[in-house]
Amino acid sequence: MGIFGRLFKRRKLELRLLHAGLELLKQRVEHLESLLAAATFPDSETVERLSKFAGESLAIQTMSLTIPGTLVAVHSDNFEIRDTNRRLVFIPAAKIISVTFDNK
Repeated sequence: MGIFGRLFKRRKLELRLLHAGLELLKQRVEHLESLLAAATFPDSETVERLSKFAGESLAIQTMSLTIPGTLVAVHSDNFEIRDTNRRLVFIPAAKIISVTFDNK
């Protein structure tokens, strides 16, 4: 085998290694995406549990403000509350830091 044959064989091996590394990275990204999807707030259990509190007074904390009101509905992507001025407010779930119910 000549020098060109050895170089070709070596490049082919390097290409196979790169391809295997790329496949491994794809699998890891898919795994991380599935973990992230499972960890999103609120998950279906949380939506179901919080929906039982419809009509209850609460305060929703976001990064910039706290919104007091009455829980109207909980969805997978937002919370609906009626604020203290009786306006219907939709708060994106991604912006929510905490939910505190009034204990009366």
